[in-house]
Amino acid sequence: MRDAMPMPAASFFGTTPGHFGTRWPGEAVFGAGCVDRLPQWARREGVHRPLLLSDAGLAATGLLTRVADDLRRAGIDPVCHDDVAANPSAAHVHAAARRWREHHCDGLIALGGGSVIDVGKVLAAVLASDAPLADLLQRGDAALSGPVPPFAAVPTTAGTGSESTVAALIKDEAGRKHVMRSHRCRPQWIALDPLLTLTVPRAVTASTGFDVLMHALGAATNCASHPIGEALALDALRRTVSALPAVLACPDDESARADMLLASYLAGVAMSLRGVDGIHGLCTPLEAIVDAPHAHVLAVVCEPLMRFNMAAIADRYAAAARTCGLAAPQLSTVRQATALIDKVCELRDLAGLPRSLDALGDVPADLGAVHAAAANNASARLNGRPLSDDDIAALYAAMRGEPDVPLG
Repeated sequence: MRDAMPMPAASFFGTTPGHFGTRWPGEAVFGAGCVDRLPQWARREGVHRPLLLSDAGLAATGLLTRVADDLRRAGIDPVCHDDVAANPSAAHVHAAARRWREHHCDGLIALGGGSVIDVGKVLAAVLASDAPLADLLQRGDAALSGPVPPFAAVPTTAGTGSESTVAALIKDEAGRKHVMRSHRCRPQWIALDPLLTLTVPRAVTASTGFDVLMHALGAATNCASHPIGEALALDALRRTVSALPAVLACPDDESARADMLLASYLAGVAMSLRGVDGIHGLCTPLEAIVDAPHAHVLAVVCEPLMRFNMAAIADRYAAAARTCGLAAPQLSTVRQATALIDKVCELRDLAGLPRSLDALGDVPADLGAVHAAAANNASARLNGRPLSDDDIAALYAAMRGEPDVPLG
């Protein structure tokens, strides 16, 4: 999850103990080869000409053609559209909408990673409303005036969990990142097929796997009130801590790949119920000024923020450590919590991700605008330890490796 524009945390994620609501994502099928059930979904929904969204990279592997051919053998006539790029923009949504209308499509299938599924979610909103895209990005479900088309998703990476989250990240014409939050525009049917992730390159596996780790950690330990979401997040965290090193060591480990894909999905559900934390809250403003993958920025933010949080939520970190089998219950709370932080740092290093702001490229010396954006970020407001303006400034300084930065 990569929320960008300010939104009051309470508008989506409640923080009053004992009060919460639950809305589940669409139907999901899981297991090796389950992508073969996609034609059954299309026939059941009466879809005859779906827009099959993907990207050029997947098209080059032959997977897009394979899925399209399977649909054609079932009497379904897909319209392939592989013009989706990483960090998609409004232009990608508009191009897909034109393709939909030119070919009179009647259903939507997103085959790919988070960027492809995000474009599918925003496209679903465009097709269900006459409102301008800017209005849809700001208001989400409140701006929808018509039915959402039949929408299926087939994730090919274990990372963003976009197939199960309420969020979709899109850049506007000026390059600013916006998040549309919508329950109605989540995919209605999801195929979680771990075989599709076996050939993902190691660098992508590492980055997307670290995304899962940060999503699960944030949803498990923030200040939101949702025990179901917390349980899902802890399960996703446990699976990731075990499976991520396994898939990095042995990319064709089907069991570990399956655990990572399920963890990604569960973390996505948990984020939709609880949100994340200050790691994402401080990450998003940085992403507006650096050209670096999401996981790389998360990797820089996570350690200073977790150590800052120790003063307030060591007990939550300790509980997460016990769930992951990282610490014995007889140890002190601080030692248990420290074991979790040490494991996160170990996985960051194993994934080959950066530790400092300098590794992200040309970061300006003056981060005043970044500080202000972080102070207004919805995820930052869900952090387990409240973040003052001075705290935010100190945390960004710590990411630069400045000595003697007070984080206590």
